[in-house]
Amino acid sequence: TNGDFKQNALQAAVDKQDVTYKALMEMCEIGWNRRSWLVFASGVEHAEHVAEMLNSFGIPSAAVHSKIKGEERDERIAAFKSGELRAVVNNNVLTTGFDHPPVDLIGMLRPTMSPGLWVQMLGRGTRPSPETGKTDCLVLDFAGNTKRLGPINDPCIPKKKSGMPGDAPVK
Repeated sequence: TNGDFKQNALQAAVDKQDVTYKALMEMCEIGWNRRSWLVFASGVEHAEHVAEMLNSFGIPSAAVHSKIKGEERDERIAAFKSGELRAVVNNNVLTTGFDHPPVDLIGMLRPTMSPGLWVQMLGRGTRPSPETGKTDCLVLDFAGNTKRLGPINDPCIPKKKSGMPGDAPVK
């Protein structure tokens, strides 16, 4: 819809406990030394499931999405920014306009067909943070967006399906 995956179908396809478990285990193994995780989920329920699973792994986390009242959402974001929470898992809330320079790990569990949204989501981790010592941001793309849309420094617009299968351009 509007050039991107249909939200309900996307969540149904992605919110699988075994897939989420494997992705989050890998995220924990690779990102063990990262302090500020921003995770993109594929739906409201998916965001809740991911946050619950991260908490069960000992990663203090909270979900942020449209079904949470504004005050509670603000409290969760403040807890993340203060370091009380190591991870915040969001669905369509922190994709644009969210500014927290210490973000040093982006966990991408949300597929998209939109190059603009892809760049916006990754941009949450590109801000420098000399006060925290952050020098880079690790992006763990479990949704195939890099293959489909290219890296942040060279995004590409997906071609319309012509009936001919092929690989998405990747640099």
